[in-house]
Amino acid sequence: MPALSLATRVLQSPFSALARGSAGRIRRPRRPSLEPGASGARTLGAELAAGFGVWIIVLALVGVSAAADGPFKVTYRVKSRDAKATVLEGEVLNESDRDMVDVWVTAEALSSTGKVLATGIDFVSSQIASHRSTSFVAKLPAVEGTESFRVAVSSYRATTGSQNQAP
Repeated sequence: MPALSLATRVLQSPFSALARGSAGRIRRPRRPSLEPGASGARTLGAELAAGFGVWIIVLALVGVSAAADGPFKVTYRVKSRDAKATVLEGEVLNESDRDMVDVWVTAEALSSTGKVLATGIDFVSSQIASHRSTSFVAKLPAVEGTESFRVAVSSYRATTGSQNQAP
């Protein structure tokens, strides 16, 4: 009996039958083509575009929920504006049936195209009772090109039960 090489013995093993084609050849896994217009295979550009599209949708959904004020209604007005700063004053109304604690707002100075030019984060209140409001004052640095402002509740915690104390 002739001596068999290692490669021949591997090809004759029972496990290699899964890797061989009908003609006894070893099948190699098909690699995706990187050439444009390759038939039957997605190109690298198509793979990247599909992945990028999924991330755009995910970020858009996250952005929508992050921009929402939650159970709050925020109103404000410009109190004063000078060369150093702009002061906004306003109210945060808790429209929820639960008390909210540790409430913060983020105030932004915006350009005419909606670009954020300056940001201020301010503490509103340690507690806002259900269906009650409280006032706040936010100070932003003065920035050239500011056309409008945006104020939203950026952080809060809802209480788990009634936080009202008996008199």
